[in-house]
Amino acid sequence: FSDKTVQAIMDEALKYEGYPYVFGGYNPTTSFDCSGLTQWAFQKAGISLPRVAQDQYDVMEHLPLSEAEPGDLVFFHSTYDAGTYVTHVGIYVGDNKMYHAGNPIGYTDLTSDYWQAHLIGVGRIKI
Repeated sequence: FSDKTVQAIMDEALKYEGYPYVFGGYNPTTSFDCSGLTQWAFQKAGISLPRVAQDQYDVMEHLPLSEAEPGDLVFFHSTYDAGTYVTHVGIYVGDNKMYHAGNPIGYTDLTSDYWQAHLIGVGRIKI
């Protein structure tokens, strides 16, 4: 993505920093779950994503975390029993950090043992 596109995604996503995680949430009125936040923020930048994390993963080019660039999505498995392989997604922001709908919505360090244990890798939108 261009820096301008990444900025548009993050400008929107950052509006919801501190909001609670809400399972099934997909807009500012309900708050957000992980894929609801990514879908909403990307849509505001003119990029359509599917609604759920597994479907978002399925439409991406897959890369290792070492090749991540700001604006890529980071995917995780087994963070809860979702009935799908992919169970969590966040927006890579650089320096091994992501912005995601945790509880609350905000930044987290991808080098933590928890995220490393669940990491699948990075998804980049094919354009």
